[in-house]
Amino acid sequence: MTEPAASGGIVDPEIALQRQVETLKQRFPDADESEISALVHETHKRLKDGASIDSHLVALTEKQVTEELRGGGGTVHIRSDNTA
Repeated sequence: MTEPAASGGIVDPEIALQRQVETLKQRFPDADESEISALVHETHKRLKDGASIDSHLVALTEKQVTEELRGGGGTVHIRSDNTA
């Protein structure tokens, strides 16, 4: 995730969270996108509320939402480069 040089390298959290929603939607194609978005935003807020350092919150958010979707029986689509 990169931002223009003029931004000072700081990623807008909302942009980063939207990217996570898009990534998770690709990995869990059977899941509802609005459900994924809600989980991502709720999880991020919960983590941020309890954090003293927030530099890794987006990555932690993705991990926790992935675990929750898997725990709920979500089927994970894993991209394969093998075309055979």
